[in-house]
Amino acid sequence: MPEPMLPSRHVRPVGLHELVIEVADLDTSTRFYEDVIGLRIVQRWGEDRPAVWFDMGDTTALGLWTAKTAVGALANGRGGAHVHFALRIPQGSIDAVQARLEGLGYAVLRIKFDDGNRSVYIDDPDGNCLELMDAVVDWAARPIPPTPEPGTVAVAQ
Repeated sequence: MPEPMLPSRHVRPVGLHELVIEVADLDTSTRFYEDVIGLRIVQRWGEDRPAVWFDMGDTTALGLWTAKTAVGALANGRGGAHVHFALRIPQGSIDAVQARLEGLGYAVLRIKFDDGNRSVYIDDPDGNCLELMDAVVDWAARPIPPTPEPGTVAVAQ
């Protein structure tokens, strides 16, 4: 049997499409990500496979699935323990985000990184650690242009 031909170069991914986390109580977690974090719901699945999908910006979605939803998932995806996941917030908004979260009674850990990025960390209702980052540079130390808040129009300079 002949050996398969491999492409001459790698096709690199262009971004994160979705992140799915398993939650114990779909309604409680939905309220947290909608009301506390401010994500917008873009899809709700039916009772046969309960799930809620949120728009995280940059064409990325966050899916909340129950254990029932995960049974029979594509590629038998059941996930596993993770350290945390991060959402980028508009530059310069970290003080307001922290004040709001603390005002709602959440314990907040704040970290300022050597590269100028700043983050707050909180736990969601299922104990998932969520990082909200005011990012000014990416992982390759390239500057990130200011992102307008959702619903606003960026003005070219």
